[in-house]
Amino acid sequence: MYKAIIVDDERWIVEGIKAGVRWEKYGFQVAGEAMNGQEGLALIEKLRPDFVLTDIKMPLVNGLELIKRGKETSPHTIFAVLSGHAEFAYAQKALNYGTFGYCLKPFEIEEIESMLGKLSQWLKHRAQQEPERDAQELYEVLCSGNEQLLAEKLSSAGMPLSASMPVTPIVVQGYVPAPYWEDIHHIRFRMNKRRVGLLVYSHLVESFLSPLDLSGNAIDYSIGIGPSSATPAELESSLEAASVAAYGSFSTGKGGVYRQVTPSESTIDDLLSELVGALALKDRMQFVSVMESCRPLFQRYVLTIKDAYLIFNTVMYLFTREGVKEHARFLEGYDQLYYDYGHSDAMIDYLVKHTLSHLSDELSSRLAGVTHNRIKEILTYIHHHFNQEISIQSLSEKFYLSPTYLSQLFKKEVGENFVEYLSRQRIQYACKLLAETDMTVSQIGEKCGFNDYFYFTRIFKRLNGMTPTQYREAR
Repeated sequence: MYKAIIVDDERWIVEGIKAGVRWEKYGFQVAGEAMNGQEGLALIEKLRPDFVLTDIKMPLVNGLELIKRGKETSPHTIFAVLSGHAEFAYAQKALNYGTFGYCLKPFEIEEIESMLGKLSQWLKHRAQQEPERDAQELYEVLCSGNEQLLAEKLSSAGMPLSASMPVTPIVVQGYVPAPYWEDIHHIRFRMNKRRVGLLVYSHLVESFLSPLDLSGNAIDYSIGIGPSSATPAELESSLEAASVAAYGSFSTGKGGVYRQVTPSESTIDDLLSELVGALALKDRMQFVSVMESCRPLFQRYVLTIKDAYLIFNTVMYLFTREGVKEHARFLEGYDQLYYDYGHSDAMIDYLVKHTLSHLSDELSSRLAGVTHNRIKEILTYIHHHFNQEISIQSLSEKFYLSPTYLSQLFKKEVGENFVEYLSRQRIQYACKLLAETDMTVSQIGEKCGFNDYFYFTRIFKRLNGMTPTQYREAR
């Protein structure tokens, strides 16, 4: 029998669930009950149950905290939540904590029994995986770097290493239905709550992966494949490569199978150098340009999560060095980067947004004088993209306003028409580049969004009273 605990501060609900649900039919017995989260935690520590059904809103310790702390105390325990409609958002959040499911109040007995049926099958399958404990010891040895002991462990697990029978490590990020790998000899170990490592003989890898359906767009897992390994030393580094490759979905935004990327040190070094230069000059346009250039590199899997980690922490370090500590937050590992942002695009968006106040004092003051929220959005967009092709027509389509109304509203809120404002932004940036770089006037014009050199110099002279060359000489 599987041990279950019910935690709810309403006695009638506890008694109703105990009496109404056919626990024994699904292989469970109610081993304890608690009227608040604190009592529930004490029961979990004492009984180490297989299953806990808990309310969300309770005194002393709420359901979310109970799940979080309960998993630390008893990692094998499975949780599900009871929730009123008003607490539905909390129930959804509980799913992110790794709960098995939830039932909304007022609940039906059949709903709970249906969940118990599924849970019973899941627990039976988990019990069949218990031999993996030996594999966990092998994984610990693999991480320790003890090559002799690792060779012994592999041999005892029926997977000795040799040049004629090399082994390939595979790392699964996310959930893949377990039965697909049951027919081929392998060693399976858990790396953390969301990652599973596997060792397979190299000649069987394609057969091992062939049952996977990778044709859809809704694949919620990412698989990393390491290089083939014939020695314990190779296996350790290969597992690291597979582990990084398993974050391939972070780069591309798509689940699937990823292999090790040949590192391009020059690419990431150039990007970091450009970021350092942009932040040193407080050149937001250049900073945004560099960050935007990273997007296609991530999408094509040229850049990996290792590169994302370097980019993120470099920007945070430079912020700290400049004394802008309110924006600085350093990542401790790839996992934190993956679970905080999920996709390289989200990380890039975060860095672009959080450099705004440090690099754009003028925009902040400009927005302070604008009352219409849509115009604020448009000004921010222009500030980020003024070196690109922008027109009233393109803005009206992007922000769902008619061109005529947008022109009138822009003039009213900003005090000048769109073309004047855009030209002023471009020329201000041109002044910065003329003073701080060695680029030619023609290059600066193009970088600021002017495709015509003579038009650029004419607008520059109209706004500054001198040509770009005269401006540079006067600095």
